[in-house]
Amino acid sequence: MSRPAIDVLSPAVYLEGPPWEQLAWLRDNAPVYDHVLDDPLLVDRCWVVSRHEDVRLVSRDPATYSSADGIHLRRAATHHFRPNMINLDDPDHARLRKLVSGGFTPRVVRAFERHYAELAAGVLDRALAAGGEFDGVEALAAELPLLAICEILGAPEADRFRIFAWSNTLLSSEDPDYAPSPEAFQAAVMGMVAYAGELADRHRRERGDDLVSALLGPDGELPLTDAEFEGLVMLLLAAGNETTRNAIAHGLLAFAEHPDQWAALRAAALTEAGAAILDTAVEELIRWASPVNYMSRTATVDTDLGGRRIRAGDKVTLLYASANRDERAFTDPGRFDIGRDPNHHLAFGFGPHFCLGANLARIELRALLEALVPRVAALELTAPVRRVRSSFLNGLKELPLRAAAASGG
Repeated sequence: MSRPAIDVLSPAVYLEGPPWEQLAWLRDNAPVYDHVLDDPLLVDRCWVVSRHEDVRLVSRDPATYSSADGIHLRRAATHHFRPNMINLDDPDHARLRKLVSGGFTPRVVRAFERHYAELAAGVLDRALAAGGEFDGVEALAAELPLLAICEILGAPEADRFRIFAWSNTLLSSEDPDYAPSPEAFQAAVMGMVAYAGELADRHRRERGDDLVSALLGPDGELPLTDAEFEGLVMLLLAAGNETTRNAIAHGLLAFAEHPDQWAALRAAALTEAGAAILDTAVEELIRWASPVNYMSRTATVDTDLGGRRIRAGDKVTLLYASANRDERAFTDPGRFDIGRDPNHHLAFGFGPHFCLGANLARIELRALLEALVPRVAALELTAPVRRVRSSFLNGLKELPLRAAAASGG
């Protein structure tokens, strides 16, 4: 393959989807690449890491590759974020993670399975009520994660519309449809900050079976600073719904574009192998979607990586989308295969910052598949998709779908 023009970090590049040709060239020829950026909102340059093995190596070494200077490539003056688990190192990272991890253990999350099945069925009922044509993002992909995260934090369901708008602005701030100005971005930040305070006050007055109530002590005090609590709520409200939303949306798109895989899933789901195929299908949807394109680290010392000399202070950017299509880690990675096993994808990250909500996302995806399989014979695109203008998130704005009803569905 001849060398393409390399730009895998400019937001506009992703309007047609990840630049797979460039990413493949990097994996083969420059797996640790000195990338110059030409965007006034982003840093001037960084190292981009494109191979699966190297992304794992950096992810499990936070002493050398720190998260404390932010995981986005925005310049420091544009961060505006409160401290949260994603952009902290130990011991602060471990302290905050321990406070909330009890709400996301496999045992706790499994307790949600039946309820999420009911939520997914209701979401699908509403989507299909208009005759089988709908926007897959708004009607399916966004609804279930928003309802789920509202329940976890004890937020009223009606607030999910505000949370949806704030999340879009915060995590897709490179897209003018979501963040038309720095002022709009800052307004979303402050809206979420104020909302965190509202949640704490609400649950001080009336405790519930939710994470915020669990964090509050008997005296109504929180075991973390105001800024840490604000950062935690922002992280859970935004990342807790947006990444799963994008995984679901890309999953629906994948099944529309690969009808043989949808037919295979439906055929297998009602057999004795049904549970196993649903599990592997969920993992393949997550690998295929790679909802977060990248996260960045900052080198704390001079070090070597992939034969390149990294200096203390350099930005090192982990390309998850590329790692999840690495031919060294996956057989035929450009093929969407619901039976892929093993599937050691890195869509949830790796190491100490592995996604706390991974089990919850899996259950949400599985619940939606279980609702769709008996009722939808096929999914079809009725118009081109619209993608989020972002190199950070692999997001869809609109997914026009037609769902053909299954006989008896």
